[in-house]
Amino acid sequence: LQVDLWQPSSPFHMAEGAAADVRVPQNATRSLLPFLQRANIPYTILISDLQQAIENQTGGRSHRNRRSLSEYNYEVYHSLEEIKDWMHYLNRTYSDLIHMFSVGKSYEGRPLYVLKLGKRSRPYKKAVWIDCGIHAREWIGPAFCQWFVKEALQTYQTDPDMRKMLTQLYFYIMPVFNVDGYHFSWTNDRFWRKTRSKNMRFHCHGVDANRNWKVKWC
Repeated sequence: LQVDLWQPSSPFHMAEGAAADVRVPQNATRSLLPFLQRANIPYTILISDLQQAIENQTGGRSHRNRRSLSEYNYEVYHSLEEIKDWMHYLNRTYSDLIHMFSVGKSYEGRPLYVLKLGKRSRPYKKAVWIDCGIHAREWIGPAFCQWFVKEALQTYQTDPDMRKMLTQLYFYIMPVFNVDGYHFSWTNDRFWRKTRSKNMRFHCHGVDANRNWKVKWC
């Protein structure tokens, strides 16, 4: 019997008396639950139908309107294509505050887009870097980056603190860092976490993108 461990992040962090969250296929519960009962391990079913919960996350697509900033629905998750279209729209519509550019391409050849947010008040300004979507299945990350940009643009004229920040700083915002993995989580495997690179030594795909460098990097 295999389970997908959600919490803690590794079996090495499991401890007696501490809770652990796991996902199992529906047909596996017939084996797992009697085992837990025989071992006197208490359990609670938190989500009885995970497939339905997944479908609810991507539902209502017909109601998504990305024609303008005010009509774009920031309270639902958006696909990679929708986020890219949203970035292009902001780049055209808010050219005084937004500059969209690519910092390269992903393993599968997708452009890595960044939004430069801020008033062009002087040639050189201090900058803040914000990236979201490192782990593909954590869709709340790209949703936060989009929400932040929305709040900045909508309050720039009325909030003196926001106007001061966008005048004195540049915000470099990358809504989807792991573009290949994020796309894969929409099209193939909702629970995919890593990138989609290939390794000649192993059959498994991808790496954990924020743990893929040596100690003391930079």
